Amino acid sequence: MQNDASITIKTRAGATLTARRLALADGKALQVFNAGLSIPSERYFRAHAYDDATVRKVLERAEAGEDLTLGVFDGPLLVGYFFLWYFTEPVPLLGIGLLDAYHGTGVARQMMDILIAEAKSAGKDGIELTTMQDNPRAYTLYEKCGFRYHGDVENLQGDGSIVIERAMFYPIKPGAQPPQGAHAPPVR
Repeated sequence: MQNDASITIKTRAGATLTARRLALADGKALQVFNAGLSIPSERYFRAHAYDDATVRKVLERAEAGEDLTLGVFDGPLLVGYFFLWYFTEPVPLLGIGLLDAYHGTGVARQMMDILIAEAKSAGKDGIELTTMQDNPRAYTLYEKCGFRYHGDVENLQGDGSIVIERAMFYPIKPGAQPPQGAHAPPVR
C-alpha cells in the first residue's frame, strides 16, 4: 500500500471505514485507540506500550518501511490497528486489534485480507502470528483466513510479560516454513 493510498472497508451494516498507513502524525490517535480497548481486548492485544516515546518509535519504523503499520478509521477515530512487523524479513509477524464496538462487523476479516494481500504483493515467503490460547474467536478467524497452527511459543508482550501463545503460519511461497526464534515486538 502506497503511503498516501487508502482502502475502503464496509461493515456488515453498511458503514464505510477507511484503512491507510499510519504516520508520525497519528501518534495521538494510536494512544486514544489503546485507551479505548476494553480490558479483555487489551489483554488479547498487548502489541507494545503506548507512551509517547514507544508510539513515536513504532511510527518511525512504519515510516522507514521496517514495518507495515496500518489503521482503520471511522471518520477521525482510529478503530482498528493492524500491522506486519519485520516487513523487511521473508516472514513478517502479523497483528490486529479492533475496538470492541467493531467486533463482529466483518472488519477484522477485511483487515486480515489487506495484510495477506500486502505480504503477497511484497513477495514474502509467508506470514506468522501468535494468539492467546483462550481467544477462540481470533483463532477461528485466522484459520478461516488460511493460517495453520504450528505450535505454542513464548511471546513477549508489550507490557514486558511473557505468555504462552499459539503460533500460526500462512505460507505464501511453496515450501515456506515459519521462522524459529523468539517472538517479540520490534519496539520495547
